Amino acid sequence: MPRGGYAGRILRVDLSSGQVSDEPTDLYSDDFVGGRGIAAKIYWDEVPPHIDAFSPDNRLIIMTGPLTGVPGFGGRFQVCGKSALTNRFSFCNLGGSWGARLKETGYDGIVIQGKAERPVYLRVDHDNVEIRDASFLKGRTAFYTEEKLKETLREPLWVLAIGPAGENRVVFATFLASDNSTGGGGLAAVMGDKNLKAIAIKGGNRKIPVADRQRLAAVRARISDLRRDLPESMASMGMIPSPVLKKTYCNGCPSGCLRAGYEKHDGAKRKFMCQAALFYITRALRYYGEETNVPFEATELCDDYGLDTRSTETMIMWLSRCHRNGILTEEKTGIPLSRIGSEEFIRTMVEKISFREGFGDLLAGGTLKAAERLEHEAQAQIKDYMARTGENAVYGPRLYITTGIFYAVEPRLPIQQLHEVSIPALAWALRVQGIKDIFVNSDVLREMAKRFYGTEAAVDYSTYEGKAQAAARIQERAYAKESLILCDLCWPIYFSKTTPDGAGDPSVESQAYSAVTGRDLDEQGLYKVGERVLNLQRAILVREGHRGREHDLLDEFEYTTPLKGDFGNPDCIVPGKKGEVFSRLNLVVDREEFEKMKDDFYRLRGWDAASGFQTKARLKDLGLEDIAGVLAEDGLVR
Repeated sequence: MPRGGYAGRILRVDLSSGQVSDEPTDLYSDDFVGGRGIAAKIYWDEVPPHIDAFSPDNRLIIMTGPLTGVPGFGGRFQVCGKSALTNRFSFCNLGGSWGARLKETGYDGIVIQGKAERPVYLRVDHDNVEIRDASFLKGRTAFYTEEKLKETLREPLWVLAIGPAGENRVVFATFLASDNSTGGGGLAAVMGDKNLKAIAIKGGNRKIPVADRQRLAAVRARISDLRRDLPESMASMGMIPSPVLKKTYCNGCPSGCLRAGYEKHDGAKRKFMCQAALFYITRALRYYGEETNVPFEATELCDDYGLDTRSTETMIMWLSRCHRNGILTEEKTGIPLSRIGSEEFIRTMVEKISFREGFGDLLAGGTLKAAERLEHEAQAQIKDYMARTGENAVYGPRLYITTGIFYAVEPRLPIQQLHEVSIPALAWALRVQGIKDIFVNSDVLREMAKRFYGTEAAVDYSTYEGKAQAAARIQERAYAKESLILCDLCWPIYFSKTTPDGAGDPSVESQAYSAVTGRDLDEQGLYKVGERVLNLQRAILVREGHRGREHDLLDEFEYTTPLKGDFGNPDCIVPGKKGEVFSRLNLVVDREEFEKMKDDFYRLRGWDAASGFQTKARLKDLGLEDIAGVLAEDGLVR
């Protein structure tokens, strides 16, 4: 019998040979729990550092966690592998219900290697796993793929699919899972390169085992009490008010977030939330002069063809600047650049990129590479709106300071970590701006900071003091969440109207893990799991060419371009000394102070401050002696 929280097996699929097998989850779960943790361990063991992302030896590693599918904790899952965008380890996670359905079939994850000779899809029905021909789905969009598989197989299915962008190895392609869940990180192109169009899960009636149901009930009661009477405005920050939008929930979600959806005229239901919802609204309003359905269509187009809206948004900004400056024309690109904001523009752009048609083939490599291949003036149009991965640069260190560590050390936009800074700060800012039902005043925020960041100095954004401490604690919690796996819009519970000081409780995640698995682990123990996974990922990146402090850098614009606004906080209002209102408008990152902050961060991590490399002693303390030994062979550990 599998232990509590686990299905007990990991499915192995070799697309080159057609072989299917499985192995016990217990090989990895004691030390690495699930999600990002197990995925990173499999990656370290099996993916050679020198191979290309489009090598058959690359792995597409799909993992759930022990809390996936347990009612009240969501159904999220993680995808990891070597990214087509960066040619290094990357990750993404998706919500909805696909992860929970996978566990119901008896698998905690799927590891895919090799490459099929022709387009195929994977059908998973408990022990019956088949690699089937998918030629009839070639070139089809993701929504069509799901519906066609359901129609063809005539059975209830949950589908993870790629659109034509993934098939054609567009580096910023995305996955689409049932219930409108998307994920990027440069990994959908890897799935396309493997000629794998979709993974269709029949689902099943196997319940996820829970070690101590009475204890879990008590944890759920605690969570419910902490969330009681929280104002709706705190759960829907950033959701667009609209009569056509309705709040939607992922599988097993305990409270809901800003996730919304709309129903099309044909009855199809689509997700519309956060950045993916906002990226085309202003442009469409500017073009049409009134509200239209075009923003809905733009988001659906990206999800359906499989393009990351974060990268699409920054690409549109770059194209617009290039067009205004006469660098790119409609004749040269075949894209109606004079009609940015229109349905015609976004459809033309998405289709050309997804099928690599004409100028779309250049854009399929991402904005940064496209600019490099054009004249110098094209590169000059890349401003401070774009991170080095091509994603939109939000919640950056010019505003929140702490997030500079995350931008410097992570291989892609670490939105889970960014949210742990921005969500509490935005709640405070909304209260300052007059939303009275939000109770997060400066006193409450400081109490939260002591409990969740380790120091109340972390929420004084007029100084660099305490930011390294906050970054270290946030990372440990974020990596633990990514292993359990939990949604960062619901966890942790930062605030509560039912506690004397208004601060939430960061220990409920460890309590839930202990109740579900039967393995006692307190809050600090869970942070150590997060630190172990963090260090494993750091070792992977170092082995793939990351050179510690030398590469732990911010984009140059963070030091030189004054801040003009940020997502959800155009006035750049943050708490300053003693919680007073402080604006970081027109400020930049202080280079010298940031380097000192890195010194503190490395010391807190137990790494060598001079080089930013890990130390043998710290890796041994985390149970990663074998990792240290491999790094030592190449002089990559101190």
